[in-house]
Amino acid sequence: MKDKYFLYVGNAYPHKNLDVLLRAFSNMNDVKLVLVGKDDYFYKRLKQTDSVKLLKDKLIFKTNVSDNELVTLYQNALACVLPSLMEGFGLPALEALANNCPVIVSDIPVFHEILGSSAIYFDPRSADDLTKILKRAAIKRPSVNSGIVKHYSWQKMAKETLEIYTSVCVFA
Repeated sequence: MKDKYFLYVGNAYPHKNLDVLLRAFSNMNDVKLVLVGKDDYFYKRLKQTDSVKLLKDKLIFKTNVSDNELVTLYQNALACVLPSLMEGFGLPALEALANNCPVIVSDIPVFHEILGSSAIYFDPRSADDLTKILKRAAIKRPSVNSGIVKHYSWQKMAKETLEIYTSVCVFA
């Protein structure tokens, strides 16, 4: 992809707060927004909104993205933007950091817990706040502090989950 772009990876559920992302993005020039997600009810509904219709030349929707393509998208994005009002964990942020992609995330507790100082935070209720950050990132790609990623792994998660199960289960 030749154009400069920001990346969003995830679904389009209402708590993902994509309306703020789209409002913020409406003030951007010479940069695109790539939205990666399953073309389900929520993405179809999003595509019908006035915001999307107004931004149609700046938006790229991608579905059925392979792991290799997702890695390439992360590696070449100006930043991965996650404007959620609430999250259970925020795996795309860690995926982004693992692929040397800066993350711009909403200022909510879970992102602070998971990402610490590895992210750029914004007020998730303020499109203006996000616009300022996006404009700075479009001029100069933020540096990436991916050190936090080493704290997470599927192997570690599986080991710790097994330890919990064996500690609460009584085997005969």
